[in-house]
Amino acid sequence: MKSLKVFSIIAMAITVVSIVSCNNKNQANPNLTKAVVGTYEGTLTTDNLKGTSPATADISAVNDYTVQIHCYGDDIDTTFMLELYEDGNTMRVCFTDEDFYSQYGHGKSEQHHMMGNSGNWTNWSQHMGNDHGQGDQHYGYFNMSDHQFNYTFNIDITEGNTYTQEFSGILQ
Repeated sequence: MKSLKVFSIIAMAITVVSIVSCNNKNQANPNLTKAVVGTYEGTLTTDNLKGTSPATADISAVNDYTVQIHCYGDDIDTTFMLELYEDGNTMRVCFTDEDFYSQYGHGKSEQHHMMGNSGNWTNWSQHMGNDHGQGDQHYGYFNMSDHQFNYTFNIDITEGNTYTQEFSGILQ
């Protein structure tokens, strides 16, 4: 009888430990910035011009899902922040805070980067479904396979008079 009680207690303890262990498989959100921080050397191409100029993008982490980008060269010198969203072998980017509102005319959902599956960050499909309307455009991405960063800058000269500059660089 005594051994039956001990066996029951051990079985119950194993069951509780198993249940708790299974529920804790959701690891903390991954640090998305680790995969993209660094210096990207490349070129800047301006639309309607035949040439390109050398340019550099220094990418640094702001938090686990936001990066600061300093892109500079002969024809550009700008710093801005973007949020990261996983999409297969691509890390897609989107504006943050006020830049998001200025671009799209609306804010993001309240917990836009906390709604991912299995406790992970929001992925690209979730971001597009939760935070964007049809026709909202995005301007850059990281190709994780090629260690490449591409971004299109829309430059306003005067109202109605714009041009684009496209940065393409490889992680050094």
